[in-house]
Amino acid sequence: MALRSTPQPAEIELDRGLAAAEAGAVVMWRAEPIPFADLPARIAELSGRGERNTLYAAYCEALEALNPRYEERLRSLLASGSPVEAAAADVVDPRAMAVDLERLVLHSETPYFAALRRYLALIDIEQGDATIADLWHVARGEAWSHWFGPREVERAIAAVRTGAMVPDGSAGWRRVERALAGDAAQGDGAIAEAVRAAHATLVGSPEWLSAELGVASAEIPSLADFLALVRLWRLRHDLARLHYELRLYADPDEIAVNRAYYAGIVGHMIGVQVPEEAYLADVAQPFASARSIRTALLGAQLIEVLEQRFGTTWWRDPAASGVVDGFGEAASVPDALAYLGYDALDWRPVLRQIRTRLIGEMSGYGGPNITTRAGTRKV
Repeated sequence: MALRSTPQPAEIELDRGLAAAEAGAVVMWRAEPIPFADLPARIAELSGRGERNTLYAAYCEALEALNPRYEERLRSLLASGSPVEAAAADVVDPRAMAVDLERLVLHSETPYFAALRRYLALIDIEQGDATIADLWHVARGEAWSHWFGPREVERAIAAVRTGAMVPDGSAGWRRVERALAGDAAQGDGAIAEAVRAAHATLVGSPEWLSAELGVASAEIPSLADFLALVRLWRLRHDLARLHYELRLYADPDEIAVNRAYYAGIVGHMIGVQVPEEAYLADVAQPFASARSIRTALLGAQLIEVLEQRFGTTWWRDPAASGVVDGFGEAASVPDALAYLGYDALDWRPVLRQIRTRLIGEMSGYGGPNITTRAGTRKV
C-alpha cells in the first residue's frame, strides 16, 4: 500500500477534533475544573497517596472517554499505509532500532530498578505496588527545589546559552532543563533536536550543578542521582513505547489485547503500573518514541565528544561552541555522526553518562539500607 507523505483533509480534521476534545476535557477536583492536559502535573503535586490515587482514577476515566477519538484517528492513519514503513522511510527503521537496542534494555535494567526502588521506598511505596502517578510524584524532585531560584538559574543558564529565555518565578528543575535546551526556533530537525537535548542534560551534570548553579557539594551526588534516574526512566519509557507500537500496528483491531500489551510492556519496562486506558494516548504520534530515542542517543554522543575534547566543563571552553556549531550544520544524521567520529547511533554513551551519576552505581549495587513500614532492606 502506498504511503501518503502529507496528511489528508480528513486526517487533519480528525486531528483538529481530537485536539479540541482534549482541550475541552476537564476533571472536577474540589470544585476546580482541571484541564485534561494539566492532570499529570496536578496529580504529581499531591503528596498524599490517597488523594493522588483519586485524581489519578479520574484521569484514567478521562482517557477512556477520549479513546473513541483516538481509535478513530488510528483507523484513519492506518488507511494511509503502514506507520512502520512510514517511520522507516522518514526517521529510522523502528524494527531495526528495537533489535539494536536490546542490549541497552538489558544493561540498564539493574541500575534502573535499584534506583527506582530507592526512591519509591522514600515515600513508603513498594515497587510492585507503585503506579505511574507515584513516579510522577517522585519525579518532581521537590527536595532540591531550593537550589533552583530565579537568580541562580539565570546566572547558570547564561553560562551555557547566552540570551536564552529564563523561566520566571520559582523555576524547578524541569523548567531549567527546558531553558537549557533553548528555544525551538533555533532550528528544526533531528540535528537541532540533538543539540537541544545535549544542552538539556547539563541540568544533571555534577560539574554544571556545582560550577554554575552553586549547589552545595554535599547535595550534588544525590541531585545528580535523582536526575540520572529521571533520564533513564524517560529512555526506558521510549523503548517500551517503541516495542509496543510494533505490536499495535501489527494487529490494531485487537483492542483488548493491545490494551493489555500496553500495560504489560510499558509497565514492565518502567517498573510501575500504567493505565491500559492510555494505550493510544501514549502513542498519539506514531513512532515519536523512535525520534525521541534517536535524539537522546545522538545528544549523548555529542556530549561524549565534547567532554573528551574539552573536559567535563566543556561549555566554558570557547572552542566547544565551534564543535557544536559544526555538528549543527550537518545535513543529515549520518553526516552528524561522521562529524563526531561515529559510524552509527551508539547507546553506550548515554548509558555511561547515566550510570556514572547513579549513587548505587558508584557505591556498589544495591545502594543504602532504607527503612519503610515494610521493614529494613537494601535497595
